[in-house]
Amino acid sequence: MTRKLLAIVALGLLAMAPAVASAQLSTSISLAGGLSMPKGDGSDQIDNGYNAAVGLNLGAPLLPVGIRIEGAYNNFNAKGNTTNNSANVNIASGTVNATFGLGMPYIIGGVGYYTSGGSATVSGVKTTFDRTNAMGINGGVGIKLPFPMLSPFAEIRYHKVYGDIDSSYIPVTVGITF
Repeated sequence: MTRKLLAIVALGLLAMAPAVASAQLSTSISLAGGLSMPKGDGSDQIDNGYNAAVGLNLGAPLLPVGIRIEGAYNNFNAKGNTTNNSANVNIASGTVNATFGLGMPYIIGGVGYYTSGGSATVSGVKTTFDRTNAMGINGGVGIKLPFPMLSPFAEIRYHKVYGDIDSSYIPVTVGITF
């Protein structure tokens, strides 16, 4: 009888384990977009552009520290574009970031892999630039309104890309987390 009781209790605990484990980890998806501003040497030839990002947020409900795995796309137009002559530069990135909540405001920063490319059209002839890849870092601040279903947020970050790309830019984004 004792073995049967222990077996039933053990099965019950095993059955509860996934529910307890999932209660300890919160996950959410974030979608964002906004303005991207080139900085440094690139800002002389490149205008402000736009960005779009999607992220997977992982954290524990009672801890202020979390992780965001994020993919982003930034596009910039060259200064002086005309109808017959234009150029653009785009940077796609995959980053892993730590977040530290301070109530509604938070700090975010991490490392990532960046790939840059673009194209130019001169007198109707389009040329595509080779893509270059490099590692980079980012950091910034944000604010999140903790609503139950959809939580809006806004953030500003600085991205510094090293290697062949060697560029920096500041995306200002607004989005939702669900």
